[in-house]
Amino acid sequence: MSALPEELWRRILEIGVQRRGVSYKDLCCLSISSRRLHRLCDEDFLWSHLLSSDFPPFFSPSSSSITSAHSSSCKYLYKLRYERDRDKKIAAHRRAVLRKESQVLERFMRLRDMETRLAEETNKMRATLAELSNLSNVSSLSREGTLDGRFP
Repeated sequence: MSALPEELWRRILEIGVQRRGVSYKDLCCLSISSRRLHRLCDEDFLWSHLLSSDFPPFFSPSSSSITSAHSSSCKYLYKLRYERDRDKKIAAHRRAVLRKESQVLERFMRLRDMETRLAEETNKMRATLAELSNLSNVSSLSREGTLDGRFP
């Protein structure tokens, strides 16, 4: 690594970032491998290109509400945008999960309601069947009584 000049390393990183072969994760991993790469990976032009390519509606630091201490650091802006984007994705996922849970609960409640109505209808059917059986018994007794002459 020490055989290559910094300009060449800088150009390698720049080409990698421009052609989307080097991501923010790659830059972070490279930066912990040596002091030299840490310094090179921390350069603003790399992070500026990543920021504009990963977050297309990029706004200029002068128009943002970020403190002046960090307004020139594209790496800091990238971190803020990444965290905001991650938080939005997490919130959207939570909303989707809650929506599905709500749908499951709604269907569960409808199923319980249907089971309750089925039980009520079954009880009504049994009562009707018992009444029909009683009527049938009474009818058969009345027919037997009139045939035998017991009933007037």
